[in-house]
Amino acid sequence: MTEQQKGKVKHVCIYQCHPQADDPWWELYEEISADELDEYENTKNIVRGFMGKLEKKQYMDSSIKNARKHDFEELETQSTLNKLSTFHLNNEESTSKTSESGDETETDEAGEDSLNEEDNPNEDFADQADPLINKYEKAANSVDCFLLFVEYSWESDRFESENRLMIVQLPLREDVFIPGEDAEEDDDEKTEELFSNLQDAFDDTLKKSILYPYQELANDSESNTKDSSEKETNEEEDSDEDEADSDAETLGVSYLYQRNGQAQYWYEFLDLQGVDHKDEILAEQRVEILKQMKDDDIDDEDVEDPFAEIDSLADIDHDELSDDIDQYWDSGIVVKIGNFKIQGLTVGQVLERDPINFYENDDTGEIFTVIRGQKPSFRPVGKGTYRQSATDEEDADVTVDIPVFPELSEYEDINNILNDK
Repeated sequence: MTEQQKGKVKHVCIYQCHPQADDPWWELYEEISADELDEYENTKNIVRGFMGKLEKKQYMDSSIKNARKHDFEELETQSTLNKLSTFHLNNEESTSKTSESGDETETDEAGEDSLNEEDNPNEDFADQADPLINKYEKAANSVDCFLLFVEYSWESDRFESENRLMIVQLPLREDVFIPGEDAEEDDDEKTEELFSNLQDAFDDTLKKSILYPYQELANDSESNTKDSSEKETNEEEDSDEDEADSDAETLGVSYLYQRNGQAQYWYEFLDLQGVDHKDEILAEQRVEILKQMKDDDIDDEDVEDPFAEIDSLADIDHDELSDDIDQYWDSGIVVKIGNFKIQGLTVGQVLERDPINFYENDDTGEIFTVIRGQKPSFRPVGKGTYRQSATDEEDADVTVDIPVFPELSEYEDINNILNDK
């Protein structure tokens, strides 16, 4: 069973958002229930593809920049995400309890219609999501896009809950026609045309998303249990300070993917705390130093820059390094020599001269860069591996490297470099 087959879509809402317009606006472009999804083949394939991609990302790995775990700043927003991620689950449970109660009293047609409308999730899911769309429109620097809301369930060992809400930002492209409400075709045909036009863009440029596995809130009125009345009594007895502490403890987390760096409007829209990656901390520090150096009101001598104290890699006394360097020790850097760049190194590796070191030819001024390690591998740019299909139906596909020099086994003598030859 593949990863995608573990997911079950329960509801889809597609919003068209134009916060960059002179008069900002948004609208519910389409709402699709689970039983209607088969009529939207392109939409269904793209939604399931997103589910498979986002569920696999390693949000807990601090070394990964574009997929991160974020804490909520506002309980209200998390409560909204809870309602959306369990909307149909709660509706199903409510319907099940009504059926099990055995109440089969006769009702007139008006009563039946009222009951059906009240329990119909298709009528209410978008209403629950609307406040978030309003926040997106008002967030500073938010961009025109489609926002795709998907309620689904997913079998996973990574999170306690199988109930999910996925929000994906889909790019608006000027070269793609967007069928409007005045289109002659049916809604499903209109939406299929849209997704067909943008399918390549969606597949290749998934830029921003949030994955929210349901997390129970002790004080969420929408998730009351059989002893809810007892909880309410206890809450009334708590002091304001205790309630504040309780709120802080119940704030959960969301899992964000942002392909091209972290955008503040995405945090603002979702009321999430920003999390700086170790590489970003270094970049922000260097930019701040440059700003201070350009500020006419600040003397260069007053600029505190721990990196400016390092003027030689030949003889580094680690005991004399500034303590401020420690917070950047694992931050990534790029070494550029001439037209060549070396990536994947950290500040600590350069200062410790392991696995990289730099040697200077006093006569020519040339710098020799030496990287120690095991046998190197050489791969094509842009595609270093490919998936090899299994020959046996019971075996899984295998990902293999694509070597450029498969028979390479001999290298130049290190003494030639040390002797500057």
